[in-house]
Amino acid sequence: MKTNEQNTEQVILEAAEAEFLEKGYDGAKMLAIARRAGVAHSMLHYYYRSKEKLFQAVMLRKTREIVPLFRGIFEQGLPFEETLNRIREERDRYLLSQVPQMPYFLLSEMLLKPGNRAMVIGLLERIEAVQRVKEMLEAEVEAGRIRPIRFGDFLFMLLTLDTSSLTAISVCRGKEGIETEVAQRLMASYREHNMQLILEALKP
Repeated sequence: MKTNEQNTEQVILEAAEAEFLEKGYDGAKMLAIARRAGVAHSMLHYYYRSKEKLFQAVMLRKTREIVPLFRGIFEQGLPFEETLNRIREERDRYLLSQVPQMPYFLLSEMLLKPGNRAMVIGLLERIEAVQRVKEMLEAEVEAGRIRPIRFGDFLFMLLTLDTSSLTAISVCRGKEGIETEVAQRLMASYREHNMQLILEALKP
């Protein structure tokens, strides 16, 4: 892809992300995204064909930003529970560095819209680092330490429990001016509580 095309695509993705975060998937309009990006409406369709494909591109872009943070965790050979905790810790650090709307956006799209939930889960399942989690989950099931569960259902449970907590903290940060360090400590306590809920739900 030529440099000019890469720059145009980058501008479109940034405009789309802002529009989706502000208005949600259903409320976002391709014409509004084109105006934000300063490009012709036809240019969006040239690159992405539809709002669904543009949404997928935005979600994949955000996923690719965070996945490299996980690679070092897998190299440590930690137990399943500790690996999940470390992954969630890195993810939370990343999400708390983003705009305040990000956790709520993820929660609303995952919980309220089954079609988008399937789309997001499908994107995640294709990421190599996420496949490592799937392998660890399958090993835990085979060893009898947790009950059989579909990987997509496991990801949904993991994401929605934590994202609810992140959303609450992000709202408080915006309204009460909570410092990042305080927000991280709060999220650590939520992670510990949520891990117990997850483990209880996964009991054989």
